[in-house]
Amino acid sequence: MFNTLMGVCAGLALLLVPRYWASVRGDRLPLQIVHGGDQHGWAATFGLLGTVLTGLGGVMTITHPLAPAKPYIDTIFGEPTLLLGVLLLAAAWRLAHRDDPLDERRLHALLAPASVVVFALGVVLVWCCLAILRFDVISAAPAAEPLTGLMHDHPAIENTFFAAVLYGPAAIGCLLTPFALDPRRRRTWLTLYWCWTIAGLGFTAFSAVNFYTHTGMLVNAVHGNTVYRW
Repeated sequence: MFNTLMGVCAGLALLLVPRYWASVRGDRLPLQIVHGGDQHGWAATFGLLGTVLTGLGGVMTITHPLAPAKPYIDTIFGEPTLLLGVLLLAAAWRLAHRDDPLDERRLHALLAPASVVVFALGVVLVWCCLAILRFDVISAAPAAEPLTGLMHDHPAIENTFFAAVLYGPAAIGCLLTPFALDPRRRRTWLTLYWCWTIAGLGFTAFSAVNFYTHTGMLVNAVHGNTVYRW
């Protein structure tokens, strides 16, 4: 539940937030998917994702459910997720309480204070990224887990994937947020857009696959005599 549903929702948030921003700017970018859309529809979507992320991130932050396996991993997974969830709930509340759609100028003014919080989240993610690489935090999947367990003897692969594809691009996008608000810095905005797109696709796809691989791992563990590798 924590690195399946939570990961999918975090990935969707990283995909949808810059697409809402692009729709307000009037951009039509590659892989934008959503053009325009009702403001209250965006509010409901951000509220849905924020509720799941705040709930699961909060539980992980307080109870440390993965501690029996890895005592240190709950902090890196749960606490950034909790902050992301709260930011999404705040965005949902603000959008839901406006009847007139935001234009680019008002969106930038609204985001200016929150961009400082997002920047700080980027700093947190940078240190999470460095911890993953330095301390072998993610490591390899258990050998009993189908697909990802095939790389059990090569922990550097999964650590590098988390740092280079998931946490790294997400961190860069967060760090660029205050500067991307300047309409003159289009290159900065596009860099943010693609960083969060890469991280969002990575989180969503990897966490969705975990529904399959974790189920196979539990089947192998429960039945004992099964050795599903694929």
